[in-house]
Amino acid sequence: MLNSLVQSERAFAQAAADLGTRAAFLAYLADDAILFRPRALDGRQFLQAQPDSPGLLSWEPVYADVSAAGDLGYTTGPWSYKPDPSGDPAAHGQYFSVWKKLPDGSWKVVVDHGITNPPPLEPAGPLRTPQLPRADRRRAGREIEPGSELQRVLNKDRAFAAAAESQGALQSVNAFVTADVYLLRNDIDPRTGIEEARVLAAERPGKLNWSVLGGEVARSGDLAFTYGEYEYSPPRADAPSELGNYVRVWRNSPSTGGIWRVAVDLMNPVPLAPEAKQD
Repeated sequence: MLNSLVQSERAFAQAAADLGTRAAFLAYLADDAILFRPRALDGRQFLQAQPDSPGLLSWEPVYADVSAAGDLGYTTGPWSYKPDPSGDPAAHGQYFSVWKKLPDGSWKVVVDHGITNPPPLEPAGPLRTPQLPRADRRRAGREIEPGSELQRVLNKDRAFAAAAESQGALQSVNAFVTADVYLLRNDIDPRTGIEEARVLAAERPGKLNWSVLGGEVARSGDLAFTYGEYEYSPPRADAPSELGNYVRVWRNSPSTGGIWRVAVDLMNPVPLAPEAKQD
């Protein structure tokens, strides 16, 4: 199951090289896919209204996981963009895509987002998966009612937001993320683990809150995703707030105590309007 997901991601990247970015995205996006331009919107509708770009967007999956039911998964890894396909990259970052398997057996992207960061110091390493306990890898999932289970995940995300707002992000991390949480933030390389989550939270001691916009859950009840918008207010009253988008993957397994916890967390600020930058 994981191999077929990764193969689909690599075929998607190859299509971008062969057909162009717009055509590749239209071929691999699900009908209800969400893109962030800069806020969440209907991905297919947005792309159909855009001209094709002559540049080359390249990417490679290095970290991935899939649900026990094989119907929901994600991939992430480095991307680069060349305005001239024969030239040097002008931008770099980490992409993050959530995929679902359709009834015809094909994988399609339901959420695509990413961050920017400096050029990598060395080539991307081999693909890896979260190092879950063997019992988690063997489990076949559990019987769920998708609508009710999704509501539980959305409510868990809202509870995380309430805890972050009332207790602070640093204090709320322990109760809501996995020990091996994978963290994606602008301008830094991906980080892994709850200790790194605490470090990132401590570096931003202001007020953080967010609103959940949507999500989906695997039939096996062990993997889900949510997305939404956040606002970060620095401690200084005269400092501007930061608005942004987030995407999260949630995992429910024996290693999480049978409760939903955040396994992947991406937060990316929305660019300020020109007038806001001048203030």
